Amino acid sequence: MEDVNLLVLATQYMFWVGFVGMAAGTLYFLVERNSLAPEYRSTATVAALVTFVAAIHYYFMKQAVGESGLLSEIDGFPTEIRYIDWLVTTPLLLIKFPLLLGLKEGKGRALLTKLVIADIIMIIGGYIGESSINLAGGFTQLGLWAYVVGCIAWFYIIYLLFTNVTKAAEDKPAPIRKALLQMRLFILIGWSIYPVGYAVTLFAPGIEVQLVRELIYNFADSINKVGFGLIAFFAVKTMSATKNLKST
Repeated sequence: MEDVNLLVLATQYMFWVGFVGMAAGTLYFLVERNSLAPEYRSTATVAALVTFVAAIHYYFMKQAVGESGLLSEIDGFPTEIRYIDWLVTTPLLLIKFPLLLGLKEGKGRALLTKLVIADIIMIIGGYIGESSINLAGGFTQLGLWAYVVGCIAWFYIIYLLFTNVTKAAEDKPAPIRKALLQMRLFILIGWSIYPVGYAVTLFAPGIEVQLVRELIYNFADSINKVGFGLIAFFAVKTMSATKNLKST
């Protein structure tokens, strides 16, 4: 039991770390926004929106695992709040691709529409599956099928990023091109942590496993949301500095 309570305590601390990290990221993006050239400021604005929304949700999610580090205080897990957060923040993350590419109207709208629709399917599938797993306490057929649907949608997002986005990035300035290629890896590698967390509870029931899932999600969120925003921000920061040098 002592080991389980230590796991509870670690989960609580990770919710706090997530909240503080998201709040700090929001402050940084807002403070540094005016250091960018006007045409690049929307990138910092979107990055700040992502971390701000996440910080609010993390503030409330941390209450779901109590405050004393005791397993007896846990009534449930913030699955609904978690997925509401993802339903808002993940489309905002994907918006950064057409933003950095400078795609407008036709091409940009078509790419963004495909990315967002696939993302929403992925999130809804994940929520339906995890909710059924939480209620049943382990493996369910619904949870398995929802997991498969979510993974297919995620693979489609990766396909779009490694085809359409990669091709569109070829003629972009080096800092933008480098950022886009790195951001693809966040979706490919960084987002892979989420289906791992899902699979853990899909095939291994128990409150301890659900705690591990929350730890995995918290760790992934902190890296993916703040790190993703920093990659995009530093790219447009470099572009802004280059533009200032040329104008002097």
